[in-house]
Amino acid sequence: MPNTPTDSRLRAHVSTGLPMGLYCFVGLGLLVQGIRYIGASELMPYHSAVIGTPWETLSESYQTLLLGLLKGFGAGSFCVGLAIIILSLIPFRAGSRWARWAIPAVAATYTAALVYVTSFALLPGAAPIKVTTVLLALVVIAAICSAFASDPRI
Repeated sequence: MPNTPTDSRLRAHVSTGLPMGLYCFVGLGLLVQGIRYIGASELMPYHSAVIGTPWETLSESYQTLLLGLLKGFGAGSFCVGLAIIILSLIPFRAGSRWARWAIPAVAATYTAALVYVTSFALLPGAAPIKVTTVLLALVVIAAICSAFASDPRI
């Protein structure tokens, strides 16, 4: 049966529009997370729960070190989020083949690493574990839509 215009529009939406939107959402989530950590003036409550010590009781040198680590993480998250958005809106939307694998490679690697690190470093059920797991799932869904829906044999 020949492809109809409706089939072509649906295929284009599933192979480009939906993944682009999901990638941009993931990028935005990472940007927001980055801004939150860059702007931190003390540990988040889930960090304090892990160390079992209130922020005020930490020495100034520990506070400086921990804030530096938080802000460094925030800067990385911000940069990766921004890169995902730019790659999604420019080369991916333009149909560049390399963007179809580069974006999920970067996004999945980063979010999977975040899931691992937050699961290892935080108490079970902490919000960052849940958030990064959702972002990783969205990257996987976007990559599957992009890969399979762009295959003309499907």
